[in-house]
Amino acid sequence: MRLPAVLAALAAATLAAPSARAEDRDPALAVAVGAATIVAGFAVGGTLIGMTAHANPNNDVASDTARNIGGWFAMQGGFVLAPLASHAVVGEWGRGAIFAAVPTATALGSIPVFLINPDVVDHGTLEQQRWQWALFCAGMAGAAAGVVDAAFAPGRALHVAPLLGAGNAGVVVGGAL
Repeated sequence: MRLPAVLAALAAATLAAPSARAEDRDPALAVAVGAATIVAGFAVGGTLIGMTAHANPNNDVASDTARNIGGWFAMQGGFVLAPLASHAVVGEWGRGAIFAAVPTATALGSIPVFLINPDVVDHGTLEQQRWQWALFCAGMAGAAAGVVDAAFAPGRALHVAPLLGAGNAGVVVGGAL
């Protein structure tokens, strides 16, 4: 009998509570949320990959490959989500999606390398690992750029105006991006 009463009280408190939405968008919070998303991806992915480390490569087992792939994509997933999360804090979902495009492309770009050699994380050729790490670093750089961009959201002002003149027609775009 107590559980329905507790649930009813929680529902009433949730529905009666005033909005917790801030008036001003906090760029510091946006950066903190984006950075925390990247770190969370590293923590999960690094833990999964670290669980497969063996002093002797002969001790590798089949499940190590699946953990390595899962860990790799957990880190890449953190890169994809970081610009989205940081821009969501400042209310710029579209801009966050644009900045998430590069990490998404790099994560998808690593799929063919895993298809060629599923064990590329531990035992890939030098060329395969160069591709993986190039894609990884590009994804991380894209995510970092997206998180930093969210810090400039409050000062961003974009102006679009038509341009008509003698022999000229077009659109003028100006302001701080």
